[in-house]
Amino acid sequence: MREQILLERPHIYIPAIAIMRATFKHSWNKIPVATTAAPEHVCGEARRIGYSGKDENDLALYRLKIRPGRGLPTVTLPGIYIIENGLFQDYEDWKRSQM
Repeated sequence: MREQILLERPHIYIPAIAIMRATFKHSWNKIPVATTAAPEHVCGEARRIGYSGKDENDLALYRLKIRPGRGLPTVTLPGIYIIENGLFQDYEDWKRSQM
C-alpha cells in the first residue's frame, strides 16, 4: 500500500478586527486572531508583550496563542509578531526586510 503524505500550507494569521498596523500610540493589549483562509472564525488571541521602541510610531510586539481545534489546548507560536498591512508578520523577518 502506498502512503500518501499531506502537507499543510502554513497559516497566515490576521487580526479578527480591522487593524492595519499596531504602534506604540495605537495598539491593543489583546486582539482576536483568525486566518486568511477563515477570517470570520476566531482561532486564537494575540497578546501584546511590548514595543519595538519608545517612539509613538514604533510597532507593538505580540505573541500569538492559537487553539488548533475544539477541545485542544492553546499553543503559543514561536517568535514575536507585529501587525503590518493587516497581517501578523514575524518581527525578525520584518526587521531583516527593512534593511
